[in-house]
Amino acid sequence: MATFKVTIFKDRQREDKTWNVFIRFTHERKVRYIATTMYVTKKDMTASFKIKNQQIIDKCDALIRAYRERIAPLNLELNDMPIDDVVEYIKAGKKENAGIDFVGFTQKWCANHQGLKGVKNYQSAINALCLFFGREHILCNEITVKAMKQFEEWLSDKPRAQSLYTSAIVRLFNEARDYYNDEDNDIIRIKHTLSKYKPAQQNVSVKRALTTGQVRAIFSLPYSGALIHGKQCRRDLALDCFKLSFCLLGMNSADLYNATDYDGEYITYCRTKTKERRNDQAQMVVRVHPIIRDLVEKYRGKEHVFNFYERFSSMGDLNRSINIGLKEIGKEIGVENLQFYSARHSMATIAANEAGIDRWTVNLMLNHTDQSMRVTELYIKRDFTPINEANARLMAYVFPEKEE
Repeated sequence: MATFKVTIFKDRQREDKTWNVFIRFTHERKVRYIATTMYVTKKDMTASFKIKNQQIIDKCDALIRAYRERIAPLNLELNDMPIDDVVEYIKAGKKENAGIDFVGFTQKWCANHQGLKGVKNYQSAINALCLFFGREHILCNEITVKAMKQFEEWLSDKPRAQSLYTSAIVRLFNEARDYYNDEDNDIIRIKHTLSKYKPAQQNVSVKRALTTGQVRAIFSLPYSGALIHGKQCRRDLALDCFKLSFCLLGMNSADLYNATDYDGEYITYCRTKTKERRNDQAQMVVRVHPIIRDLVEKYRGKEHVFNFYERFSSMGDLNRSINIGLKEIGKEIGVENLQFYSARHSMATIAANEAGIDRWTVNLMLNHTDQSMRVTELYIKRDFTPINEANARLMAYVFPEKEE
């Protein structure tokens, strides 16, 4: 329960022999003090520093009533709202609720989502936005469609960042809207939206997708057998992870690291990158194709599907090691700057352009959502059989000599 109480700090006497009047605000066992414009002298108080001047008492009572009226729409008994945000709301009064610190919110959001793959990209996007504005404090009402278009133009010499950072800012802005707004109780602190802004899109498949011949070349490479501190070298690790990803519908490093459910035939996991944004938690059920069955067993873990979590302290460390190893593999097959995501992009590109798999199925293989079908998908139970059958067709096309 939120409470207010008049408070005087007797150890804070000013040089003019007066004391500032504070309102103590208590919420969920936390306390904050809100300074007022009222000051009292010793004759206005009792020996125990309680106000006895009736005029000041009346003003304090009126101020507390006003504060209570301001927070009444917040329904603090029902809504979990941090005390500092409530104090900010009180101080804003009847002014437009535009004083929400966007950068401050995003910093807290990132700190609470450290397990999210790509959280560093969100932090980098915020840093870039601060550079664009030329300051570290940016209010939510400043994140407008016009500002986003200008930010996008500012990033024009960095195509990847132009797409990645603008998308990150849009998501963080929507997270702020979801956090501060409560439509059910008619509390709209962030009134505008970015619905009319579409982040720049980068055609990364041209850079990342390999040809069928290049994929076959990777699968034909022998192991170097080199060991570093008694462990498999990065080059051989990257070779195996590329094979796993390509044959497991483009499974990325975060999910190779995090997946825990394997029944001997199917790996079931929720895609780390998008599970928090999807009603179905971005669940995937992928059949382990015979081509990589021995490889899966090679890396079997005790608590996770794969033992990468035993060797690497984080999924980021695993991803970095894979990409370092792939640079060496890229030199061997004549592909400059080969990256792990090439396995995922190559799987999708070859499936759609060569293996005769329709793009709707490829979309499902990638575990993407079709925005036009989002409502319909809420009513349909997901069947993973078509994408696993499509994966079998893809494997048969790329590796015909390895068919069962």
